[in-house]
Amino acid sequence: MKRIIQSPLAHAEKTAIQWLVRHMPSAATPDHLTALGLTGALIVFMGYALCWISPHFIWLASAGLAIHWLGDSLDGSLARYRGIERPVYGFFLDQCVDVLGNLFICAGLGLSPFVHLGTALFALTGYHMLTIYALVSACQDRIFRVTLLNSGPTELRVLLILMNTFIAIFGMQTWNIHGVAFTWCDLTIGLFAGGFVVAFLYLVTIDARRLRG
Repeated sequence: MKRIIQSPLAHAEKTAIQWLVRHMPSAATPDHLTALGLTGALIVFMGYALCWISPHFIWLASAGLAIHWLGDSLDGSLARYRGIERPVYGFFLDQCVDVLGNLFICAGLGLSPFVHLGTALFALTGYHMLTIYALVSACQDRIFRVTLLNSGPTELRVLLILMNTFIAIFGMQTWNIHGVAFTWCDLTIGLFAGGFVVAFLYLVTIDARRLRG
């Protein structure tokens, strides 16, 4: 299955991945990296949730996002570099583990002091709508689009890390409108969630017209 990755960070990410897989310890396997990525998502969950104790735990969440990128991006790349691909098993495991990882990250965000749980779950729903589209499209066209509309998981992780950094440096301001308290993070995540849904509807409409002829 052909893989398409087109995003602002794609070239830099590819260069970094190629260097990392060349210097990966021989004992490390793709399955180890998959497990590392899931561990990173759990660290994100704990980092966000522990922010109720101290806002400094936001740095732990950012570290977890970096670890999640490392495992999620390198498992398949390491298998291809070593010529030990198991395409069906790898694709199945990677997509299933991604679902769990995304749940941990969004649930942690929603259990933090910065974003309402409903907002975080809305973002998770919108993101998984795009994931489902990418998988259905892959079955139809035999092309797996890792990125959609010039953006992908790496860009989203970077944006979350930037958001975390702004929280750590500038703190968090809460507004209250008609008894509903919210933060600028709620607005940011909510806008991204809405964007995911709009992007899903746009892509589905375009492909439906193409397939209908």
